[in-house]
Amino acid sequence: MKFGLLYEMETPRPWHALSEFNTYWEALAQIELADRLGFDHVWEVEHHFLEEYSHSSAPEVFFGAVSQRTKNIRISHGVRLLPFNFNHPIKVAEQAAVLDILSNGRVDIGTGRSTTAQELDGFGVNYDRTREEVRESLSIIVKAWTEDILEFDGKLLKIPPRRVVPKPIQKPHPPMWMACVAPDSYEMAGDRGLGVLSFSFNWDQVQKSMGAYRKSSANRTDLVPKIPNEQFAGMIICHVAENQDEEAIGIEGARWFLHNVAKLFEPLMAKNKLYSYEYLRNLMAMDADPKDATDAQLKSHPMVVVGNPDEVNRKLEEFDRAGMNQVICFKQAGRIPHQNIMRSLRLMGKHVLPYFNPHRTVATNEMSLAAAGR
Repeated sequence: MKFGLLYEMETPRPWHALSEFNTYWEALAQIELADRLGFDHVWEVEHHFLEEYSHSSAPEVFFGAVSQRTKNIRISHGVRLLPFNFNHPIKVAEQAAVLDILSNGRVDIGTGRSTTAQELDGFGVNYDRTREEVRESLSIIVKAWTEDILEFDGKLLKIPPRRVVPKPIQKPHPPMWMACVAPDSYEMAGDRGLGVLSFSFNWDQVQKSMGAYRKSSANRTDLVPKIPNEQFAGMIICHVAENQDEEAIGIEGARWFLHNVAKLFEPLMAKNKLYSYEYLRNLMAMDADPKDATDAQLKSHPMVVVGNPDEVNRKLEEFDRAGMNQVICFKQAGRIPHQNIMRSLRLMGKHVLPYFNPHRTVATNEMSLAAAGR
C-alpha cells in the first residue's frame, strides 16, 4: 500500500500579514521531509474562493517549486478543474508537460469538475455541462500529449490543427486519475480507465465503491488514457502522536476540517438541491455536525486516523486488507501547527511506512536530523 499527502493550503482565521506565506513555505518544508522519508505521492488541490478552507488556487505554480526541492516523491494534481471556464484543456496539457520535464517524469494528473457553488458560480460554469466538458477536455489533453498535431472536433470545443509543445517525458503520458465523490463517479472512472481519488469519508460506501470501480474497470467501454490506471486511492485524516496532548491537536484538526467540508456543500444544497442533507450525512458518515462531536466520536471514525503509531497501523491495516492501493493522508488540517505535522511525518517515516512496506527505511541523514530535534 502506498502513501500520499494531500494539501489544501488551509489558512484559518485570524489572518495576519504572513498567514498565506507561512502556509505555503511550511508545506514546502513538510513535502521535502516527506520526500526524504519515502512517501510516494504529494497531491495538491485546485480551489478558488474557499477562504480558510483552501488557499490553493495555483497548484501548477507551487508544484514548480516542489519539483526543484524533491527527488523521488510523485508530484500529483488532486485535482485540476476541467470545465472550460476554469482551465482550457490545452493549457492543462502544456503545464503538466512542463512540470513533468522539471520533475524528471514524476507527474500524475487527477481531474475533476468542482463541487462548490462558490467556484462554479464564480467562474460562470454551466452546471449542466460540467461532465460533458470534462469528458472532452480529457480527450484533448491525451491528444495534446501524444499526437504530433492536435486537432479536435468536439460537440462543445473545436480546435484547429496545432502542434502542442512541449510533450511530457513520461511515455505515453503521465498517469491519469479522477476525483470521485458521487456514487456513480466511481463507475465512470473505471469505465474510462482512470485511477480513483476517493474523497468520501464514509468507509462503508468507499468499500462498496471500490467493488463497483473494479467491476467497471473489467468491462471498460470508454478508455481515455493510452494505458489504463487502475489504482484506487482514498483520503484519510492522519495524525500520528506520541502523547495525549499531541493526539488532542490532531483530533481538533480533524474536527475543523470535517466541519468546513460540510459547510462547502450548503450553498449547492440550498440553491440547486444537487446535494441533499442525506447525501451529505452519508458522505461524512456522521449524524451531527462534526464540530459538535466528542473527541471519542471523532477518533472512532474509520477515516480519522489519529493516535499513537500502533493505533494508526491497526486502523490502516483495514484499508490495506480492503485492497486500497494508496492512502492519501491529510495532515495540514485546520490549525495543527507546523512543528506537530513535522513530528507526525517523522513518526510515520519511522513506524508506519516501514510497517506496510518493510523495504522502506528512514534515510540516515533524516534520522540524525530528528535526533538533533530539527
